[in-house]
Parts: sequence; structure tokens; C-alpha cells
Amino acid sequence: MLVPLRKLSSLTIVNGGINQITVLNDFTNLTYIDYSFNRIKEIQGDVVQNLTKLNQFVLQSNGLNNINQTFLPDFLWKKKNFLLDVSSNPFDCGCQLEWFRVWVENNKDRVTGYPNNYICDSPSELKGKSLSNFDPALECHKINPYIILTSISCGLLSILIFTTILLRKFRWDIKYYFYICKNRKPMGYRRFTDDEEFLYDAFIAYNTNDRKWIMSELVRMLERNHKYKLCLHERDIIPGGVYVDDILESIDTSRKLILVLSNNFMDDQWCKYETALASHTLADGDGHKLFLILLENIRSEHINRSLKVLLKSISHVEWTENKTGQRMFWQTLKQFMDKS
Repeated sequence: MLVPLRKLSSLTIVNGGINQITVLNDFTNLTYIDYSFNRIKEIQGDVVQNLTKLNQFVLQSNGLNNINQTFLPDFLWKKKNFLLDVSSNPFDCGCQLEWFRVWVENNKDRVTGYPNNYICDSPSELKGKSLSNFDPALECHKINPYIILTSISCGLLSILIFTTILLRKFRWDIKYYFYICKNRKPMGYRRFTDDEEFLYDAFIAYNTNDRKWIMSELVRMLERNHKYKLCLHERDIIPGGVYVDDILESIDTSRKLILVLSNNFMDDQWCKYETALASHTLADGDGHKLFLILLENIRSEHINRSLKVLLKSISHVEWTENKTGQRMFWQTLKQFMDKS
């Protein structure tokens, strides 16, 4: 019917029971189209793709519930003098209508009947309300609670990992800080000893395989730097006597007993004997005379009941290559040596 009307400039088909619009691209002179009061539920932009002269498109009171960017070709959405009338349609005011809602807000002068005749038909909470009440920013960009939970979990995990790395990296600095706070001395502190009762300030129980550390670190710091007199079995016990008696006598004539623990130490029979002597000393109430130095991590097979009791009951300190940790190590050891 319309084919011969090539120069048609205005087309009005109202209340015609039409379900869809016929492609009108051949009618390039059309400036006005009115399909009001029909049954049109959707339309695609290619229907009017060539209608560059179109100034007004009326689709009032149809079955349109969603309008998106493909509803019209781009040039019509951008055309300043173009008027669109899609009032009195059963709009589904959900997130699928977000693009049109934003476009209407920015082009109110190009939308006929807005906002009074643009009423939501769904969802139930917006039914009967104006399309202007639908706010995509609130309704369509809610953060999924699972995303929030995942973000919080990832954040906490990142903090935990970061904290663990920091604690591992600066653990000796932290230990040193707490050590300083815990062991801050009052003014006027001085060392009280009664050197006349003892031949040595400390008997050092160690394994000969750890001799290098004993001489280069322990002897250097305590004897050479702080002038303590240490008893070392390789250096100070004269061969020829009964070794057990010599050990006992050396411990009795020493103000302190320091056990330098290592896996080598725990494998040595004489060292086990010295550990037993330390346990007896603790049992006799002289635990204040005992001190443990851990040169390395002791393997689980070496941690017997006696060692557990010693570690729980007397002071001990762990050797480390960390400079701050070493400063705390020597201050802890010197504090022990200064006690009477």
C-alpha cells in the first residue's frame, strides 16, 4: 500500500492493531511518524536507518517495556531537533532501562510528555511511579555482597601476609624493642658480685664442634670485651684427672653455668651429662645460676623431657646473624652475667 508513496513526508497509523513496524528506509522524505495506540513491543534502529529528515517519532501507548541504544540509529539520538514520544508505555524500570533513563535525564526537552506520562509498570516496588523515580546509580550499581566479602577477605589476607613478612624481617628489632622496655634498669644500677668465692664467672658447656663460635664470639665478647673469666673444658681443665670429677669441680667453682645448645651438643654424651647436671642444679633451687644459648634450631628428636624443663624454667636466648638480634643477645647475656 505504501510502496508508491515515495515522497511521503508524514505517516500516521493510529490504533491499527499493528505489532511491528515495517521497514521504512525507502521513504527518505519522512519527517513525522506516528504509531500511537498499537501493540508494538519492540523496534530496531534499522527500521528508520535512512530517515535522515525525521524530526518526530511518536510511539505513545504501545507495549514497549524497554528502550535501549539500538532502538534508534545513532544520528537520531544525537539530532538536536528530534522529538521522541514513547509515553504511556508499560516500562520495566530495571537495569535494562538504564541507558534510556540516563539519556532522558540529559535530553528532557527532546522527550514529549516526560516525566508525567512515563510510568513504571514493573518491578513491583516502582509500579505506578514515574520513570524519574528510577535511579540507576542506586539500583544498578549495588556492590554484590559476595564481592564485598571477597574484597574484605583478600584485604585481610594481604594485611596478614604483609604483617607476617614485616614481623619476619624485623623480628629482631621488635624483640629488641620489647627487651629494652621490659629490662629497663632503674637509676643507680650496678653489678654486685663476690668474685672471691669463685674461680670463674661462668662454666661454658659446649660441644667441641662448636669451638669456632665459642672462641670467635663468646670468648671475644665476654672475656676480652667485658673481662669475665670463663671456664672452657678444652682450655682450663688439666688432663690427667678423673674427667667427671674435674667437670663437677669446675662447675662448683663457677658462678654461672652456661649451656651452648646445638644439635652437635645434643648428640654428645658428655654434653648430655652436663645437661643432667644443669637439671640437678635447677632441682636444687639454683636455677638463677643457669643460662641456655641456642646456637641453632634443635631437631625434634633431641628435645627430651629434661631439655623441655630447662627451656621452660630458666633464661635462654637464641643466636642469630641479624645485627639487631645480636645486640639483644649480648645485652641479655650480659644482664645474666651481671646478676650475683
